[in-house]
Amino acid sequence: MARKKHASFKTTVPKTRKNESLLQKKAFLIACEGVCTEPNYIKNLVRIEKLNKNIAEGTIVKIAPHQHSDPCGVLTDLLSTSNKEDFDECWIVIDRDAVEFKGKGFGGHTEDNFNQAINEAEKKNVKVAFSNPCFELWIVLHFEYRDTQVLRDDIQHKALEKINSLLAQKSKLKNVDELKNFEELYSILKDKTFLAIKFAQKLSENEAEQKNPSTSVHKLVNALTACETEKYTAVEK
Repeated sequence: MARKKHASFKTTVPKTRKNESLLQKKAFLIACEGVCTEPNYIKNLVRIEKLNKNIAEGTIVKIAPHQHSDPCGVLTDLLSTSNKEDFDECWIVIDRDAVEFKGKGFGGHTEDNFNQAINEAEKKNVKVAFSNPCFELWIVLHFEYRDTQVLRDDIQHKALEKINSLLAQKSKLKNVDELKNFEELYSILKDKTFLAIKFAQKLSENEAEQKNPSTSVHKLVNALTACETEKYTAVEK
């Protein structure tokens, strides 16, 4: 089946840029639990922010080969990358993804697997961008603050609803699978990034204990774009 075509989102260069001489060229190695959503988001972010001069030219962002879909396995994927020592920063992007028996996405993995991955990553000097229950929470935080526990299936459908609210009728996504394969996720969310970071930080107590809901994806976004977090927290919408 041919891939569905979506509307193209223009990439604009902001009038005010960071001082390019202050941008540091770095190399990032990132292993993701998801095979599509997270890599698509990261690749789209890097492409756009290089154009916007928020990521230094020559910065390398490599997505590690995907072999596993559980947190410990994702860490293994990263550590198994042949030239891992050549990168300045290594990250894993993982979900708590508790076992659920609802809707299409029942499954998940154990809390021990998730906690072990975080503990082992710290020992290996690997940084963690996690979401509880899943990466789609990060998407929803671009639109609204959530501090009550939510199921993976529910937050994925809420993310689909929010993304569709920004798309033209002919380009709307039909289901969560199409959302996972949407390659311009960062493009459409970019102008709301400050709000997502603000709301993610507001969940800092949950984040410290990896509670549902919480996410640290904003820390990876900040690392990639050399963002000054204060500029986001100071902005009110």
